Amino acid sequence: MALRFTFYVFFRSVPKLSFNRKYAKIARMALTERAESTRPQAVMALREIARALSAAWDLDSTLDLIARKTTEVMHVDSCTIYLRDPDGEMLRLRASTGLARRAIGRAILRVGEGMTGYAAQINEPVYARDAQNHPRFIWVNEAEETNFQSLLAIAMQIDGRPMGAMNVQTIEAHDFTAEEIEILALIGDLAAGALVKAQLHDRQKQQIEEMEALARENARLATNTAVIREMHHRIKNNLQTVAMLMQMQIPDADGLDTRHVLETNVHRIHSIAAVHEVLSEQGFRLVDVKDVLERITQMTAETMTAPGQTISLDVYGEALTLPSRAATSLALVVNELVQNGLEHAFKGRARGRVQISLGRSSEELIVLVRDDGAGFPAAHTPGLGLEIVETLVTEDLNGRIKFHRLAQGTEVSIRMPRSLERGEVE
Repeated sequence: MALRFTFYVFFRSVPKLSFNRKYAKIARMALTERAESTRPQAVMALREIARALSAAWDLDSTLDLIARKTTEVMHVDSCTIYLRDPDGEMLRLRASTGLARRAIGRAILRVGEGMTGYAAQINEPVYARDAQNHPRFIWVNEAEETNFQSLLAIAMQIDGRPMGAMNVQTIEAHDFTAEEIEILALIGDLAAGALVKAQLHDRQKQQIEEMEALARENARLATNTAVIREMHHRIKNNLQTVAMLMQMQIPDADGLDTRHVLETNVHRIHSIAAVHEVLSEQGFRLVDVKDVLERITQMTAETMTAPGQTISLDVYGEALTLPSRAATSLALVVNELVQNGLEHAFKGRARGRVQISLGRSSEELIVLVRDDGAGFPAAHTPGLGLEIVETLVTEDLNGRIKFHRLAQGTEVSIRMPRSLERGEVE
């Protein structure tokens, strides 16, 4: 009681009004001092990023610059940028200073998935000191982000148009301040504007390259005779490809099911026909691979699913435009993988899913074929179909292929040099 009375007398001895005024004055002084100390740093950081972005043009350089500069000016350990795929449903990892490079171009989040996907969905910052225990947190495949403790994510929009999302992470636990959240939001606004400029630059560059390619084609195909020769050359090459694939089956002919062999080769011919169909519709040289794969998977789903079985086949991601030869080889590769999945992954199952994802990094074109089926057995030996796939990827596409066992199903990743887009392998 004595101690309580003592404090009571102390506070009664100080006029209440003067105490509140004194406290408010101290608080205002502290806030003003803090704001004055952080505001110049924030302004300098934003100016530095704005100056750097003004010099960037193409999309890959812009993305890399944004990630690096944001890491520097915010003093964080990682900055990662996701862009929305054209269909708007997926966010694809396109640049990072802290995550594993092999995840760039292939790691994806659905809009609303994870802290970053949720920030993109609600267009509000999402952050946590202990990110791994946040209810929205998920691990990104192959990103190697276990070292990071804290995460701040924001959406990137311009004029109400969703562009993607970006996040920053720290290794040491960190409480993100209101100033840091505001700085990253402003960086996101700057980045969105720069990305629009970069995407426009890349589209214009592609259009110029297509016009140049068309001009070369027009010069080379000036007469009907030249056109006929070109068509003959391509059809002959594709027929030779089919013949080669069928010849590879001859050594195993005694053990093969005739119906299965015929169906397989019918699908291969349909794949090549789809390429020529797109060529006839969209131009004589460059092929929209996404369009081709959508046509192939639709035909495959109609003819290879068992009665009473529902297997969804989805193609999503970026539009990849390739010369006819590379497009044909890639179409055959994906066709073989889809057929293999439908034949082996869903035995005894009424439902399943196959996803084909198209993306690119600064150096590579990336195609992922993923299913949620039974997966490869531990002692799996690749059959003829997969041998054909590996041959086409390595020899025709100058690429590399890897098979990954998932918790449920299989993922096949195909990586090819971006020089294919310029026809340098044609």
